[in-house]
Amino acid sequence: MPSRDEQPRVVAVIGSPRRQGNTVALVDAALEELERCGCHCTRIMLAELEIAACDGHEDCGELATCLHDDDATDVLAKVYAADGLILASPVYYENVSSQMKAFMDRNSFRYYHEEWLQTKIAGLIAVATESGLDDTLAAMRRFLACSSPSEIPTLSLSGYANKLGDAVADAKLMAQARGLGLAMAERLGLSPT
Repeated sequence: MPSRDEQPRVVAVIGSPRRQGNTVALVDAALEELERCGCHCTRIMLAELEIAACDGHEDCGELATCLHDDDATDVLAKVYAADGLILASPVYYENVSSQMKAFMDRNSFRYYHEEWLQTKIAGLIAVATESGLDDTLAAMRRFLACSSPSEIPTLSLSGYANKLGDAVADAKLMAQARGLGLAMAERLGLSPT
């Protein structure tokens, strides 16, 4: 197994407000496989942080730093340095959650300063009760396209879960989440130990 300094770094950005929710359960299954393969993983729960909405400053590209003094600066530093990135959101009103949307919007500063994601592989996870999976995955794909000058290889997982615990009870969905983690590790040049 590579030393900690040599381990690929994977960051999971979770847009669910539920600490024990279905989206989190799927992310955790993927991260367990990534860690088992030798990745250093960081899990970011957006709902537990202070990330203000983007104010849309017309001179954003001319500013030395974002005018918001909140947790987004630290989150974005981790995300932009990651070798692998997971974006995960429950479907709220046919799209990503408000927490994920605020995170996406706060990337504008980096965009206007032509700072790009370094990730070599991205995993997208969306969980719905009945509809909106395609739109939610598409929103996260658009984020990746805007945040990198070249196409980022992307794996995606989507599924249905109505009540807390439904994802964990769905053996097929959990296996797909573990498979996403293993496939990401493989793309990062690692295999299970």
